[in-house]
Amino acid sequence: MPKSTRDTIVQTAKDMFYHRGYGATSYGDIAKETGIAKGNIQYYFKTKESLLFATLELRAQRIESSLRMWETDPDPKARIGRFIDMLDRMADDLSRYGCPVGTLSDELGKADQPARAHARALFDLYLNWLEKRFDALLPAPQSREAAEHLLTMAQGASLLAHSYHDPTLVTRQTRAMRAWLERI
Repeated sequence: MPKSTRDTIVQTAKDMFYHRGYGATSYGDIAKETGIAKGNIQYYFKTKESLLFATLELRAQRIESSLRMWETDPDPKARIGRFIDMLDRMADDLSRYGCPVGTLSDELGKADQPARAHARALFDLYLNWLEKRFDALLPAPQSREAAEHLLTMAQGASLLAHSYHDPTLVTRQTRAMRAWLERI
């Protein structure tokens, strides 16, 4: 089924915000990339912030879809392992652009934009999901701490891989994450 004009705009903006940054991406850039006239983009999205919210919603939907797929494994450690597998699969992109959620949260946080809370909610999707998986392995306060620790390890690996432009850093760190998970 062909994508609607709106869907094309949102998908392209999501990718461009990730690859170039929200602040560095203009309606004109999106128009050039999509071949859709700037005025048509503005017809769908009166403000750049409304376009940002649409991209955040799309990213949230994709995260939620992944989390549902990861639930197919009955073993909580294997489910958590799916999160780590995702990092491995993204190693090249993480080294080139950083974490799509982390870099956007960082950029929006510096500008103190209202969208910052919406970007942070993407982290909450992962954090709350991980905490529930760790609940099967650890007592409640420790399950939250373990979820935060794993998310922190993932963000650290992403940041360093991006800083050094080295995808093997992600690979090495995901091995360490798996070893840490096995010890729980």
